[in-house]
Amino acid sequence: MSNPSLDPDPGVVSLFTGELDDMACKAVEKRRLLGNEVSVLLFGQNVGTAAVRMAAAGARVVVDSAVGELPSRSGLRAAPLPLAPLPDVADFPEAPFDLIVGQLALHPLRYEEARKVVRQLLLTLKIGGKLYLSAYGLHSTLGDHYPDSDKLIEERYAALPPTLAASYGLPTGPLCLYSERNLITLLFGIGASVLQSATGAFGNVRAVAVRV
Repeated sequence: MSNPSLDPDPGVVSLFTGELDDMACKAVEKRRLLGNEVSVLLFGQNVGTAAVRMAAAGARVVVDSAVGELPSRSGLRAAPLPLAPLPDVADFPEAPFDLIVGQLALHPLRYEEARKVVRQLLLTLKIGGKLYLSAYGLHSTLGDHYPDSDKLIEERYAALPPTLAASYGLPTGPLCLYSERNLITLLFGIGASVLQSATGAFGNVRAVAVRV
């Protein structure tokens, strides 16, 4: 069981999301060095820095406006990206995308809703495009205090204790936590090919998948 005294602070959460962002940024920079045009969609937590870095590399970048104010930079724009009922990004001028990055954004949705959302996003990728996705983990301090921790992912949807939720900046309503296997299963289930996955030191999970 996790030790509450070792709960991750926002800096540790940023470190976790930063690792996935860095992987995506390096993929963009590699493609740009080869002279390829690159279009990217980003949403979720802590993606602002990656969006700016990708735009600086010459990518066309659209980022969810919920991220907050971003510096004015060529190739970078913000747009609303509500995930429910389904993200409507197919008509974005940057679409279809080479990369989509979604950081710690699925938890407010039931699993089946999240599955539909991620499938919709996958379909806006080019063939061979990559999806970088992370989620709050079940095997973590959050999971230790999560009422639905013993339920199957399809039935898992419950609220955390308010104080704990507030310490992570999470909503007080019900949410869904993921194991690494849950995230992999979601991606395989929508037809993506999973290239790699990992569980962070504090239990959050991430995966990189490709549209085939």
